[in-house]
Parts: sequence; C-alpha cells; structure tokens
Amino acid sequence: MFEIINKQIIAESIKRIDVYAPDIASKVLPGQFVKICPEEGDESIPLTVSDHDAARGIITLIFQEVGSTTGKLGSLPIGEAVFSILGPLGKAVHIEKVGRVICIATGIGAAQILPICRALKKEGNKIVGIIGAKTKSKLMLEAQMRIACDKILIATEDGSYVRRGLASDVLREVIGKESIDLVYAIGNLEMMETVCSITKKAKIKTLVQLKPIMVDCVGMCGSCRVKVGGKILMACTDGPEFDGHKVDFKDYQIRKKSHEEAGKCLNQKSLPNQQQRESGILTKFLSGILKK
Repeated sequence: MFEIINKQIIAESIKRIDVYAPDIASKVLPGQFVKICPEEGDESIPLTVSDHDAARGIITLIFQEVGSTTGKLGSLPIGEAVFSILGPLGKAVHIEKVGRVICIATGIGAAQILPICRALKKEGNKIVGIIGAKTKSKLMLEAQMRIACDKILIATEDGSYVRRGLASDVLREVIGKESIDLVYAIGNLEMMETVCSITKKAKIKTLVQLKPIMVDCVGMCGSCRVKVGGKILMACTDGPEFDGHKVDFKDYQIRKKSHEEAGKCLNQKSLPNQQQRESGILTKFLSGILKK
C-alpha cells in the first residue's frame, strides 16, 4: 500500500508524486486533501489531492519542499512506500454551473486549483485561468491549466515570462472588461485578501481555500481555527473552501504568525533529537489551544 508509482520535478523545489492508494482514489473529490506521513515516527502533513485515477487506484500529490517532512517525502524513490495516508479529508468543492468563472492561483496554489478548474469546466462553465509566480522558473502547471481552462492569463513578478505584475493585477483588468459570475482563488494570504477586496467592490461571489496549520486534520485539536462570518470554524472539517468575503483575514494573519513563532523552536538544532521531538509535541499541542 501507498507505493510511489511515479515521481517528477514540476518546478523549482516543487515535486509531484503518484501514489497507489485505491481506497482514497475511489472516493476523493475536487478540493479534498489527505494527511500523509513519509516514514514511521515522522510528522504528518496535509496535502491537496491534485489528481486521481480511480481505475488504477492512484492519487497525485504536488508539494513544495520547504521543511524536513516535505524534504523527506520528496527524497523517497519510485517503488518505495510512504508510511501512511489518511483521507480523503475536508469538504469537497461545491460544483455547479454558474456561467463564467475566474480561477486564480499563485505558486503551489496552481496544483490545488487545477482539479477545481477541471470540475467546473466539466459542469459547463467557461473558465478563465489566471496563474502567477515570482519568476518563470517557479510557474507551475501551465500546460495542464491551458487544457483545463477556456482561456489562461499569466503574470510573473519579475517580468521573466508573459507579463510583469501580480495575478491580482490581471484579475482587476479582466473583471473590468468582462462579466464574471464567480471567482475562485487559491494562494498566499496576501493574494487572496487582495482578490477578495477587488471582487467585493465588483460584487462578484468569491471562494477561497484556507490552509492554516493543521495537526490532526480531523477537527479535534483546533489548531486550524479560522474566523468566517463572525463564527469560529475548522479549516480541516468545515473547509478548506470558504466565502472569501466573509473571511476575517486579519485574524487569519495573526494566528498564522503565532503558529510560525511557535514553530521556530522545532528548528533549534542545538537540542538533542529526543528533546527536539518532545519540543515538537509540545508545540503542536500549544498550537491547538493558542489564541490571539
């Protein structure tokens, strides 16, 4: 079980693995994720399922190597198995025909929005894809997005490919010229907040996917609390999809920074291995009860 069938470098520090997980492949829907642990005793992390093949029993995971866990996952060779995968988790995206939809993503968000683009197009919507990255080398899944969308627009912050600027700049131009029925955004906090600010003024319904720190991924620890419409919700069980105009991005940023500060103790190289593990357990526990 959970054997790595295929492995590929997608972009700078971005890897794709196809994993044999037939039970998950037969049930997963766009927008859902899994909790994966590379080796026994390792930390488990949530990753969006970017694609799946139910007939072959394979799920596709695309991730950025940013820490020890993703680094270890990315180093596993074809033919080796990961220790455990739990899923599918989270609520699936609500797919319906609404008309003309903009799907905008930056960075690794392109891997997360790709299955949503496919599902929305299959339902009969006209999809305008907008993807952005800092440089051309960090741009992801352009070819796949071109197939999944009716039209695609690209922006790079340094101007190394297509046009210079932010993905949100392209969004502003498009909604100024075309009638749009829905915007779906996945990216960093700043991008999603900017997108929601633009679409709120234009009175366009906007959905976002929030990915705060998740520990157990089943709603027990409370670490992924987000404030939406004045209510406290769990991103892992109530999301990850939320109405972008109702998300309290200020609260989201405060909690994100708090978790980042708490996580710094995990990188204290001077600690012995056992002490590091105990520190990590304590940090995870505290992150679940941490408040403003």
